[in-house]
Amino acid sequence: MNRFLCFFLLILMSCSSAKVVTDFEDNTDFSNYKTYGFYQNVGNGLNELDVKRIIRTIDTTLQQKGLKFSDSPDFYIDFSSKKSDELPRTSLAIGFGNVGVNTAYGVSGGIPVGKKKVLEIISIEFLTPNTERLIWHAFLESKVNEKRTPQEKEAYFKEIVSKILSEYPPK
Repeated sequence: MNRFLCFFLLILMSCSSAKVVTDFEDNTDFSNYKTYGFYQNVGNGLNELDVKRIIRTIDTTLQQKGLKFSDSPDFYIDFSSKKSDELPRTSLAIGFGNVGVNTAYGVSGGIPVGKKKVLEIISIEFLTPNTERLIWHAFLESKVNEKRTPQEKEAYFKEIVSKILSEYPPK
């Protein structure tokens, strides 16, 4: 029973989901912000197709919250992505050996298991139009496969951006 409990806790800890981290000005009244726009050069660290995917998701999510896109918005949106080096992959070790009288030898090797993964940080910022003062910022770190299909990217960005924007407006 004790082994089962340890195994269950190990599995539970390994399945922890990514958490959104937010920051904002305490004295900001977010109910005054009803329209938004995007900076012209959004999407630092992303290709043009991924920028379009994220913009579509942000548009949809914010419009569901009652906000509207405008050419003269109450706040501008900027977003970016940073990717780290490859995360270590689990490897399967194969080895054999022999121990005899006064001799010992062995051979071992590791075979990588699973796809190559990187740590990606998606960051979204809301800034005032005139002073470019940061009023809200959120980011989320997640492990992603380096080689994803366009459909996998679309689903990933919908999930991540929706999760980030679920924290807006702050409560």
